[in-house]
Amino acid sequence: LIFIVCVLCSNADETIRHLFFECFFAVATWSRFCGRYMASPPASLQEVAGLCRQFQRSQTPCTVPVLKLLNQIIVYNLWRERNARIFRGEASNQEAFYRVVDRRMRDRLLSLSLLSNTAQSPSLLKLYFCFISPYS
Repeated sequence: LIFIVCVLCSNADETIRHLFFECFFAVATWSRFCGRYMASPPASLQEVAGLCRQFQRSQTPCTVPVLKLLNQIIVYNLWRERNARIFRGEASNQEAFYRVVDRRMRDRLLSLSLLSNTAQSPSLLKLYFCFISPYS
């Protein structure tokens, strides 16, 4: 058996759950996005899915696309960071990584907001700001 240690933290074997939800690098990233809609970082993909179902049934179903996109962007960029460290020997610090995730979220949500500009629904970008600030 070959056990592969997580290249982001070097503290545990790399599993999907560890890499995306338990590794301190992942937890620190998720924590930056805990605002009004998430009290704490999700512990698993199932927890993210549960949050989506909860939001869909609540007064805030419009937050579901933002949460889904946030999950996709964080997971994708954690995978890219992992691969950059393994295959290119390049590593981002936590703050630089957060800025990449934040920029990609803003760019994508801004482009989606421009496509579906309706007066009745709140801007997806505005909803995103509620994810990153509990006071929005």
